Amino acid sequence: MIDNLYIFLATGGFWTTFVLSLVLAFGSTPHDKNLRNYNRAKYIMAFSYLLFTIFSMFIMTGRLQKLDLPSLKALILIFSAFQLFLFTYVSITLLNYKHLSIKLLIYQLIPVFILSLFSILSNLLNWGEKIANIVFYSLLFFFVIALLTVTCFFFVQYRKYRKRVDNYFTGVGTDRLKWIHTSSLFLLICGIIVTIATLTLPIPEVAGPFHIVVILFYIGYAVHFLNYKNIFNVMKPVLEEEEEEEEEKPVTSSSLTFSQIERALERWEQQKLFTNPKITIATVASQIYTNRSYLSQYINRSKQKTFNEWINGLRIDEAKRIMATNKNMTIEEVSEKTGYTDKSYFSKCFVRYVGMTTMQWKDKHL
Repeated sequence: MIDNLYIFLATGGFWTTFVLSLVLAFGSTPHDKNLRNYNRAKYIMAFSYLLFTIFSMFIMTGRLQKLDLPSLKALILIFSAFQLFLFTYVSITLLNYKHLSIKLLIYQLIPVFILSLFSILSNLLNWGEKIANIVFYSLLFFFVIALLTVTCFFFVQYRKYRKRVDNYFTGVGTDRLKWIHTSSLFLLICGIIVTIATLTLPIPEVAGPFHIVVILFYIGYAVHFLNYKNIFNVMKPVLEEEEEEEEEKPVTSSSLTFSQIERALERWEQQKLFTNPKITIATVASQIYTNRSYLSQYINRSKQKTFNEWINGLRIDEAKRIMATNKNMTIEEVSEKTGYTDKSYFSKCFVRYVGMTTMQWKDKHL
């Protein structure tokens, strides 16, 4: 009964990833220079999904033919190492479109290829249990080191991405690729589970739950990855601004001072221009006659906030003022008047900045 269930799940994993790999490989993508790494990452994604297709086929074969446990453990480590590098490459490519290259990815995978070759030879040539264990634990050690390294590397890049986006947008787009963070955490958790399982558990007992979790992950990741090209219009201004900054001459303190920025922003705040729902830092910079880079420096240093945090703080303060003077106004109306197009995002920001919901704030202050 259990064997039949595992074979059923492995079959589901086989067909799911096989179909998704075809969609990724042959799906169309806009021809944009900023999407060139995305297009390359799309084929890497298709390859990683095909790897799981092959892995699922091996699980089915192993269940039917009762393959020995050591070789199955080694295969899971090899498969997990490949997927770790491939998915990290894809995630970082979406965060920084010009950071990685296929050549760099291949260099990172060379140790996996070498250890995989030794593992296969140790089983085919019957080198003995001692040699097989050395190869297996070498694989395990490499996988743990790689897991820690790529996780730290990813989160460094993610923090840079968050600051870059938060210093441009005011909410529209800041959470668009939050799933990258979530999926990378899931990848880390899966890596830890694989490490513990290969050391302590008979792998066949965890094959079923492993397939269920991984299939859901693959489906969710593919949907979000394919949707990236549809939300790229949100991220594109940030990339264009970065390219302009490389060519832009820095503004010196002799031609523009922080005190002038401060006075200009005070007038800007008094006019309540922050209630514009489509505002970006480039818009504010043009309205106070400075450039985006210098305004960003001022906000980060003087206010100790990102642009997103500063604007949301102004909007939440305005929302409290409106609720205090218009007690019968609905939350939808308040969020719209303060520049939020999404009621749920307004509620989320209100809790983050005030520490309570709008209803709790009304009950306490009104």
